[in-house]
Amino acid sequence: MAQIINIAGAQAIDDPEYRYKMPRIIGKVEGRGNGIKTAIPNMVDVASSLHRPPGEVTKFFGCELGAQTTYNDDTERSIVNGAHETRVLQDKLSVYIEKFVLCPACKLPETSYKIKHEIIYHNCLACGAREPCDMQHKLTTYILKQHKIEKKAKAKDKKDKGDKKKSKKDKDGDDDKKKKEKKEKKEKKKKKSSEEGNGAAAVEKAAEESEEDEDENPEEAGPLGSAIRGIREFVAGGKPVGETVSELRAVQTFCALPRNERGFILCAAAFEDGSTLLKQLPERAPLLKAFAKDAQPYSLIYGLEKFCLIQKPPLTAKFALVLKALYDDDVVEEEDILKWHDAGVDGIDPDVHKPPAVDAQASAAFLAASEPFVTWLREAESDTEEE
Repeated sequence: MAQIINIAGAQAIDDPEYRYKMPRIIGKVEGRGNGIKTAIPNMVDVASSLHRPPGEVTKFFGCELGAQTTYNDDTERSIVNGAHETRVLQDKLSVYIEKFVLCPACKLPETSYKIKHEIIYHNCLACGAREPCDMQHKLTTYILKQHKIEKKAKAKDKKDKGDKKKSKKDKDGDDDKKKKEKKEKKEKKKKKSSEEGNGAAAVEKAAEESEEDEDENPEEAGPLGSAIRGIREFVAGGKPVGETVSELRAVQTFCALPRNERGFILCAAAFEDGSTLLKQLPERAPLLKAFAKDAQPYSLIYGLEKFCLIQKPPLTAKFALVLKALYDDDVVEEEDILKWHDAGVDGIDPDVHKPPAVDAQASAAFLAASEPFVTWLREAESDTEEE
């Protein structure tokens, strides 16, 4: 029988009155050569004590030890490839407890996961705190994936129950079925008549459905899409620009996204789509200016490059108009635009890196499109110096 110990993270807890207990993990090395592996026979007991799925705890060992893992729900068998000492497994389990079990505020193991915008939060039942997990850890990908699987399974169960109920109700009497069919026929006839009388509404509905299909952009999937949706809600809520910029930094960090995606996240959240970009720019100027001041003007320009690039069709040819609008609304200065252009021509990013989507070919196209406006800026600067 495994020894019972206190549930503790990085720091050991020696308090004899501490009521949160768990069995010490047991590692059993099996096989030899290339087939050597470590079985954890009491994984279910350990995971139950932590109120976490056994598969998740097993996966954590794989992430930390760089080994493949398997967990079988039917046999409750947990396997980590390779030979690992029990002491090492217990140390890694303490790291797991610290990162994914203990509340960051009160340090008690009374948390459950709350997932919002694909960010995992600790929801503490003891102190009521809700703190984000370390989204840079590889285990978070597994947790989010399992959450989606469970969500789909619940939805399917709910649908199946509804179908069974409906089937039972239909069998109760043919009269009800006939009445229902008659009612549906009347509704369809009424709907068809309404649609024929209002062709514009039908066209508008089709256009909306088409826009929804276009919105399913691969750039707005996963953590990046979650970050965009989170900031979009913030912008739509009319929050002060300073708060929005601070939230942008926080969301980018929590979603474990690179810093060079901030500009794109803001642009994708602030503008509905490419067709309204130039129209909305004056309205969004204070927000863009606050971001350019907080980060760097080049981050904003690079973010707009990526935003224009992913539109259908791309807005590369109109990029000079975008830069002019930024200049007219005092979002960026003349020297910022010239420095961005010169650095792009020389093949050097000024102080910050571009988002991955903007490759050398796309960058060259943006530089070529902006050439007339850049030339106008240089000539205006030259005329001023002569005067």
